[in-house]
Amino acid sequence: MHFDENYTEKSFRTLQNFALVGLRNLKIRHRLILSYSISTVLPLVAVYIYTYFRYGTSSITGQVLVLSLLMACVSMTMTTYTYLSISSPINQMVETCQTISDGDMEKRIHDQGNDELAFLSDNIDSMVTEIQLLLEQRQQSEAKKRELELKMLQYQINPHFLFNTLNTLRLVAQMNQDKVVAEGICSLSELLKNTLINDHEFITIREEIANLKHYFSIQAIRYAGSFHTNYEIDPELEHCMLPKLILQPLAENSVLHGSYNDGTIMEIFVRCFRKQDDIVLEVADLGKGFDMNDKASAPKGLGGIGSRNVNDRIHLYFSDNYGLTVTSAPGKGTTCRILIPAIVSETEDAKGGNYVSSTDRR
Repeated sequence: MHFDENYTEKSFRTLQNFALVGLRNLKIRHRLILSYSISTVLPLVAVYIYTYFRYGTSSITGQVLVLSLLMACVSMTMTTYTYLSISSPINQMVETCQTISDGDMEKRIHDQGNDELAFLSDNIDSMVTEIQLLLEQRQQSEAKKRELELKMLQYQINPHFLFNTLNTLRLVAQMNQDKVVAEGICSLSELLKNTLINDHEFITIREEIANLKHYFSIQAIRYAGSFHTNYEIDPELEHCMLPKLILQPLAENSVLHGSYNDGTIMEIFVRCFRKQDDIVLEVADLGKGFDMNDKASAPKGLGGIGSRNVNDRIHLYFSDNYGLTVTSAPGKGTTCRILIPAIVSETEDAKGGNYVSSTDRR
């Protein structure tokens, strides 16, 4: 006898499609009634009809009838019990999900069974709990954000009033032929304008270096002649983007903690160069430095809010693969290196250029 595998496979697929598609169009109780009728009622009816035609109205036929009815009742009882054990948890899950979708996030299923439906219920409860926690965190974040916005409004200064005042002071300094003060006020005005007016999270490297130069100009008034700034910036990278004001805290650390107190001029180097698909930004000084293994000798600024903020912002915007690293040695200075991905500005209008360097005497 030839065995047709294709015919068997087609028959199995037909039966599978009926089970997955046809039966899924019926409710669970209708499926059980259909299964009970086919698997129990029809065989018992067939046995009774066969017995009736074979033995007539004899006692055997009556015994078969009683036995068939007894088996049908037992099967009906087991089928009903099975139906209730399946439908009740499902109905509870449906009702709970409907309640949750209406906004009651405190509702849970709490199925105490040990079957697959109980496992599903526990997972639904866990998922709802996680969603509830996320919603609470979002509400707390929104509340904190509104609080910060309110504080910003409370402490906000009219920028135009501030800039007009600074310009007035600068003109007075120029009239008195005080060039140092005039340049310091001009740098402060530009730096504040770039921080208060420009609300963009990212700026170009060219703009960041300009802000840094203004910052060094302001610090030069306080630490006159104590440091000398050198810039080594790759022109091809000037139009790349980076988070705003990530170099200023590093420059502040060099000026405050690296400079000598004996009148020695400290060299500060600001570098920017490409490393494969990334960009390296360095603020290095030839100042006092410190022992990396001695936490007590490390300047507090390098572990302060500014430096942590720089590292946290880089991790937030990009990933943990990028960030800030610090190397230092006593008498050899400190190097703060930032690694970020190369992001080209959409408005880039300059291509090419050679590596150039410049100095800024303070």
